[in-house]
Amino acid sequence: MGEHNYTFSMIEGKEDTALIKLGSHVLGGTDALAFTNILNDISKTPAKSVVVDCSSVEVMNSSGLGMLVSGLTTLKKYNIAMSLISLPHKVEDLMKMTRLDSIFKIYADINSIT
Repeated sequence: MGEHNYTFSMIEGKEDTALIKLGSHVLGGTDALAFTNILNDISKTPAKSVVVDCSSVEVMNSSGLGMLVSGLTTLKKYNIAMSLISLPHKVEDLMKMTRLDSIFKIYADINSIT
């Protein structure tokens, strides 16, 4: 089943940026609820942007993609930007195939974000 023990922390040296690390299975359902709860918690912080670390993702389905899109929409309501980093090839291909790569800001790693 999904490993939805997502964590978030503020990035050292960038106190206005939160980092969320996704688990190995991003399948929506209870994962989506956990993700939304974290985003709501972040909205109460001084964060101006959220970076979602996808480096541990092994499996992502359409519900998992929907979870990310929903998260982007939620954060826009709070004027908080969202970007994705460290996408495994499978996830990167999924983003391209669904054309979500034109919706999300995607970076190779945390150091690539300006």
